[in-house]
Amino acid sequence: MNPVSPTNATTSDRLTTVLSYGVLLLLFYLVFRIYEPFLAALGWAAILVIFFYPMQLRLVRRFSASQAAIFSTLAVTILLIAPAILVTTLFVREAVSISRGMQHSIVVEHAPIVTKSWVWIAQRVPGLDPNANVLQMLEQGVEKQAGFLAERLGTVLRNIAEFIFDLFVMIFAMFYFFRDADQIIRGVRSILPFDPEHRETMITQAQNLISASVITSLIIAAIQGTLGGLGFAIVKLPTPLFWGVAMAFFSLVPVVGSGLIFVPASLWLGFTGHWGRAILLLVICAGVSTVVDNVVRPILLGGRTELSGLVIFISVVGGVGLFGMLGLVLGPILVATAAGILAVYMERPESPPITAG
Repeated sequence: MNPVSPTNATTSDRLTTVLSYGVLLLLFYLVFRIYEPFLAALGWAAILVIFFYPMQLRLVRRFSASQAAIFSTLAVTILLIAPAILVTTLFVREAVSISRGMQHSIVVEHAPIVTKSWVWIAQRVPGLDPNANVLQMLEQGVEKQAGFLAERLGTVLRNIAEFIFDLFVMIFAMFYFFRDADQIIRGVRSILPFDPEHRETMITQAQNLISASVITSLIIAAIQGTLGGLGFAIVKLPTPLFWGVAMAFFSLVPVVGSGLIFVPASLWLGFTGHWGRAILLLVICAGVSTVVDNVVRPILLGGRTELSGLVIFISVVGGVGLFGMLGLVLGPILVATAAGILAVYMERPESPPITAG
């Protein structure tokens, strides 16, 4: 029998290695394609479990892991998911309604005021045409927005069965994520390519940034949106829920924040002759913003370092562009996690220089 030459053996080993990696990559790709339709539902489930995991830890002290997971899943579903679905449905409905109402209000009721205001602005801003038909431009813009919202609402209604199925997958996954959270955390820690000391520090830093930046920003946005929408209802502006949700989103914008919503609304009330209601809305919304920024935010932060408002805003908008609605939360989480890892890496002590003996 002829012995196998070293060159042939090396070539065979390399081919075996390449084929092994090829099969492994193919396997991962097929697994990804299997899970791809459920990634959004699984992502929302993971995010909710991360936020509410402290509740699961408290329940585990009194019940078994499975029982605690059932209670946690039911609590999150009742307290958060069901109201979120209701608010989203009402928001889309009011968005369509306000688009149609604005078209009628601009073109019929307040046409002279709109035209006079445009002429006044155009005379003072270079490049604007005072003779432009601003009513026609606004009407076309509103029609496009109304058509866009109606189309999206129709898509949601057509895909209602798919939405219900994704909701079931999310709730089902939440139970297993809650129940097996300890094993998942150990698995994540074992695959992180860092030293044990740096790994724990990075995880702690990322958790602190997520808690200080993401959770604080979402809570403040919810407070401003809720109280701002209540202010719109008090002054009897239409579709207060729509404006409340809009204020919650724009509260993430640095410097101006929710003022992008309530300041134009106050000016609109004033220009249409309702100066009392305009001042009341301005006082309510500006007061809420001041209290939230100067009282609630420091309490929630508790002395912890947070990401800047600009970083949070960009991560939200960029996350929505990349992941859809999941990016509202996933974008800031990813940025906060990366910032935590980078901060620990930059603070790590440098090794002493090697001196010749």
